[in-house]
Amino acid sequence: MKLREELLREHSARQMRRLTDYASTHPTALAELLQLFWYGAPRERQLAADVLGWVGQRRPKWLVPHLPGLLAAAQPGSGQHPAVRRAVARVLQFVPVPAEWQALAFDTCLGLLQNPAEPVAVRVYALTAAARLAGYYPELAAEVLAAAEEALNTSTSAAMHSRTQRELPKLRAVVREVLPG
Repeated sequence: MKLREELLREHSARQMRRLTDYASTHPTALAELLQLFWYGAPRERQLAADVLGWVGQRRPKWLVPHLPGLLAAAQPGSGQHPAVRRAVARVLQFVPVPAEWQALAFDTCLGLLQNPAEPVAVRVYALTAAARLAGYYPELAAEVLAAAEEALNTSTSAAMHSRTQRELPKLRAVVREVLPG
């Protein structure tokens, strides 16, 4: 399968599932997908990001070696389409982040969550990823908790409210354990 041609041929949920299935079962297809994600034309990067987000959920360990490039793509001012940041935040919900990349991954997610200009999907995925990463360093849970509460208070999005209501009890429990009152 020529992934680039298939990405551009049709943009539909059915096609994304088909391409996700393919990239999730063929490591060479994942390599091609990552090349499009990083170096493709803007539309190719956007479409590749959609597929990459799903692949990251299915095969999180496959993306561990590519974390430096994924995190670089999600940095502020990178001029990337929001789909790229959304895909990285989505992937970070599932990928086991090695210790040397945890600080950058956490800071990236926290920055995405705290930026009210980011689309809601980016912020929602970033919240879950930041909460998961804070599990490695429970003292950071208070920081995520504050950012999540701020997002809850400033957003009218049902998705943001639903996700914060799911993550806040976990974060509060960690904060109580680490910082007894």
